[in-house]
Amino acid sequence: MSRMAHILFALALLSGALAAAQPVGINSWANHIVLNGDNWDDIIAFLNNHHRHHYKFTIVHIGDSHVQPGIISDEVRRALQERYGNGGRGLISPLALAGTNEPSDYLLKSSAPIAAASRLLSSSRPAGMGMTGVAVKFGGASTTLSIKAKHPGDDFYRITIFHTPSSPFAVEQNGMAVKGKQRSSHATDFVLEGSADTAILRLSGSGALYGVRLLNSHRGVVLDCIGNNGATYRSYLNIDNFAQQIADLEPQLVIISLGTNEAYGTFGNLTANIDQMLTDIRRQCPRVKFLLTTPMETHKRSGRGYRVQSNVAAVRDIILAYGKSHHVPVWDFYQVAGGAGAANRWLKARYMKTDHLHLTNDGYHSQGRLLAQALMRLLTGQDDGSDIVMPINASEPSEPSEPSEPSEPLEPPSNTNEKNGQ
Repeated sequence: MSRMAHILFALALLSGALAAAQPVGINSWANHIVLNGDNWDDIIAFLNNHHRHHYKFTIVHIGDSHVQPGIISDEVRRALQERYGNGGRGLISPLALAGTNEPSDYLLKSSAPIAAASRLLSSSRPAGMGMTGVAVKFGGASTTLSIKAKHPGDDFYRITIFHTPSSPFAVEQNGMAVKGKQRSSHATDFVLEGSADTAILRLSGSGALYGVRLLNSHRGVVLDCIGNNGATYRSYLNIDNFAQQIADLEPQLVIISLGTNEAYGTFGNLTANIDQMLTDIRRQCPRVKFLLTTPMETHKRSGRGYRVQSNVAAVRDIILAYGKSHHVPVWDFYQVAGGAGAANRWLKARYMKTDHLHLTNDGYHSQGRLLAQALMRLLTGQDDGSDIVMPINASEPSEPSEPSEPSEPLEPPSNTNEKNGQ
């Protein structure tokens, strides 16, 4: 065999190995947003109007532990920003300061120790609670807060600090006071000195920090990600003034990716909880559009092994039925991922972690790319949002389809050394 033949043979083997690593059975025909009678013409016109020189198009993505690492949202953010412009990194949350995992594309560090921290599912909330699902209070009268956006092109000069109601922080940069303009009782806007990917600020005040939003001077898309381990629709509804704080972001589109944790607990009130969240946000943002997503198949422990968590399919049916009856668009990731049997296929391809619940980094990148593709096809007119999904169950289950096993809120595995793990 010649040297070139050896090279071609090796490349063929490598190509085959890479292809085998992909989860098989993805339903590309289902990778489609069903509008359910809603109309996104205004969104499409807004995004494609090149005469709007300084517009920001804001998407808020709300979710659970699948969303908290930021990988899915980042894939969507980068795809849309590549076409429509980069309006800024958007919301960053003090997740690591509160003692939990955070996305890898930003850094928030404090020179002062954390005096109190709250997380969404904590039994107590000594630092209060904001829309981000976390809150931190700093020890002492002030702290130096270091902010870094790690992704190229995410320079910022405008920031919004989200904080305890009516307790804004005083901000200094390079020893000079930065004038703030209070947007609401929970949010204060600041214009920094120059544009950069890093800012070192002195924060003074007794309130708690909920998050910081990073914006630039350019037109384009801003995607604000809010993800928390163990989150459900109900847990976000239990945050005081959640919808009012969402309104501070001025979203045109809200994507909600919840349902997995309901499937591992109880979901008899899921329809009502979905409706309340959308109603509350719509009351504060009358022109906002929504996109619901469904969770993919997972497994739960059974003896020494695992079996399909059938409640996920039941939750999926409730979300689909709500979207259809209330004219709310839905992206059915359950079907896109492969429907029944998808969990085994994603596990085999190492796109799902060995907890049979969370995806690996590669899996979340794949999910994000699929969602981005579905969005781009709709926004560019390649897709009309018609109803092509599989039939929805005729009746919505009001209780879990089988007894739920007691379980902790879904958290990423603690083994950070697992291949492709988080």
